[in-house]
Amino acid sequence: MFKQFIPAGAALAAILATVGCSSSNNSSDDAQEETTNTGTESIEGRAADGYLAGARVCLDLNSNSACDDDEPSSTTANGGAYTLDGVTQEQIDNSPIVVEIIVGETIDEDQPGVVIEKTYTLTAPAGSAFVSPLTTMVQNEIKEKGLTPEEAKASVQTKLGTDLDPTGDYVAGSDDETSGAEFERLHKVAQVTRAVMQKNIELVDTVVGETGVSMEDLTALIIEQVINALDDIQQAVNDSGSDFNPDDLAGSDELEGTRLDPTTVEDELQAREDRKNASAANLSTLLTSGGGLNFFESDEDEGEIMFYYGNVLADGEGAITITQFGFDGESSWVENDDDNSQDQNCFLANATWNCLADNDENITTEGNNVRILYGDLTATEELISGVEVNLVGKRIVTYLEPSYHAVVDPSAVFETGATGYQLTFTRTNNIYEVYKDNVEEVSECWGGNFNEDNTWAPTDVWCNNVFVRTGDGNHETDGDAATSLSQLISATAASNPSSRADIGGVNIHGNDIEWSVELVQGGNANIYKVEYSENNESVKKVATATWTQETIDTKSLILLKLPANIAFQGGYDQGEVQMYTVVDGYVRHGEMIPAGARGDRQWVLNGAGRDQIKAAFDYSLLDSLDACDVEDNEDSTISDFDTIATTCSATSFISSDVAGKAFALRDGAFSFTQDGNGVYQGEIDDGDFVSLGFTWAIDGDGYIEINTQHTDDGVTEFLRMNLAKVEVNARQMSVVTFGQDSESSSTLGASTGEVRGEVWNIR
Repeated sequence: MFKQFIPAGAALAAILATVGCSSSNNSSDDAQEETTNTGTESIEGRAADGYLAGARVCLDLNSNSACDDDEPSSTTANGGAYTLDGVTQEQIDNSPIVVEIIVGETIDEDQPGVVIEKTYTLTAPAGSAFVSPLTTMVQNEIKEKGLTPEEAKASVQTKLGTDLDPTGDYVAGSDDETSGAEFERLHKVAQVTRAVMQKNIELVDTVVGETGVSMEDLTALIIEQVINALDDIQQAVNDSGSDFNPDDLAGSDELEGTRLDPTTVEDELQAREDRKNASAANLSTLLTSGGGLNFFESDEDEGEIMFYYGNVLADGEGAITITQFGFDGESSWVENDDDNSQDQNCFLANATWNCLADNDENITTEGNNVRILYGDLTATEELISGVEVNLVGKRIVTYLEPSYHAVVDPSAVFETGATGYQLTFTRTNNIYEVYKDNVEEVSECWGGNFNEDNTWAPTDVWCNNVFVRTGDGNHETDGDAATSLSQLISATAASNPSSRADIGGVNIHGNDIEWSVELVQGGNANIYKVEYSENNESVKKVATATWTQETIDTKSLILLKLPANIAFQGGYDQGEVQMYTVVDGYVRHGEMIPAGARGDRQWVLNGAGRDQIKAAFDYSLLDSLDACDVEDNEDSTISDFDTIATTCSATSFISSDVAGKAFALRDGAFSFTQDGNGVYQGEIDDGDFVSLGFTWAIDGDGYIEINTQHTDDGVTEFLRMNLAKVEVNARQMSVVTFGQDSESSSTLGASTGEVRGEVWNIR
């Protein structure tokens, strides 16, 4: 892939068209009115990442997050100052403010005299005269989640961990004797947010340009990603110290969670469009007389993925029927018998832990929506609403969880009759929950994979224990089942730990990743990633967090909120807080879901949609293709590539193998168009992310030749990648790649490079 041979830097402006900004010849120091308005009022304010001079600012009368020609607008002056004249008080009270960067003209006064070369758009709520990346978050909460301005400010304020108003002028505030340091911190968070916005817009620039997706949708998608990763951004800012550079941080591994996935962004933008055009779903009718709702889910056990789907019906009087079918691994979906399921979820209510079977639910309807109580406990109330979307012509994998992407042709689309319903689950109260396997005998816990006479063994039929780590450097003193929360807390932080034995606290797992979390007295938590190599164990500090010990409904709990990047990597639900508490004499692990937390991404389907997914399901695709085994050879020639391709039994490409398709790699994605052009979006050698346009063609030997060029600090590098096809199925393509680079196009063919065997996932 391009990461093999692309040098650092970017030349996006020379390759792709600028997106979503308005042009202007207005760059004087004085804010200039650009429209003729009929009102008698005016509004004054400032725009900032650092103060922005020469940016277009407008009153967004139609709330489309863009400055239209007929809207009151102006150009910012030095200090980011602007004035919008001739407006009405009603417009001021009800219209957000938008600031658009004018590429090549706008100057960020954090870098005086340097014009901005990458676009982005900022917004602020109606009535907020200061416009910044932080006010953009506030406006996004208002527009996307339906919060009031005060609720939105409080939400962002909480996520920022500050007592200061996120709509305040943090540039001016940095001189404040009392709060200057905190304003300066918020300024840095805003700078990183701006850089993240620019990098994400770069990544999807061609998507916007080719499909007509609005900057409104793109900005909202990016800001949602940023808000979810605010913990990571703040941690990166704090850790950077005097080396703070917002653009470097935005491209760093620490902020991986802020990046849009270029291979799925079209689907995400399509889903946003679906939601905007969707109508409210009558879940009550669907459940009671419309054939029910159908869901597709999966589980993983010891590396094996199990696929199943289910149908949910209600009788209108509180009784529900859930019928589940599992795929047998060969050719059939077989009805599951869950009558013997013993698993329980234990909820805190009425000063006790109430352990309930999975199906101990009471469902009632309220208008079009559904109300669920577990065990008739009001503390567990969830309200479910939904929107209805016509799925005809849309890609099936867009509406399935990621595990299904491995068993469904990515090009398969829904046909006539398919309808989807996106559900929103809203928790009325904080929900505190621990898990209980409730097996017959302790020996049944964990599939029997433990020794009851040793440490690190379950103590009872809960199969849910938290084990003591003493942090004294001796593995042999670890592994007793904890009986008190104090056993999880370290008096002081470990100094340069080399293994888990040096760290007290708890272990957490997710997506085959293991972390050790040190809970230090006072509320700080240090998170170490546990790594293994050749039977050796090591730990690396990757994040910090905070924890609290609280008494809720007479029960003492430790609550640990994971940073967004750890939650993202581990597959934890958004908003989920890790919880530890003593039940039946031992410390148990559970979770707290805060009141108001919403789950907005679960799709369910009607019968036609269900049947079409089953028809597209291909279990044979689960077996990944193999990469051809190629030895390290960084100084290979085109002749060596040809020899290796022949050894790997390569066959000739045909245009349909790649035309109109995108291929996802570990560090980026290639998109091939029908006309011999394409775009690479992803990582380069220094870890930065770029978008590079390329041309492609099939040569006389049946290989694909990709050509592009890249300019960094005025030096142009000519780049070529050769691909040989080894094997292709509906989901993947096994290829041999050969990357070349040269400072001259005439010598590119004779340059040496590295040959690799790789497997690319078809998007």
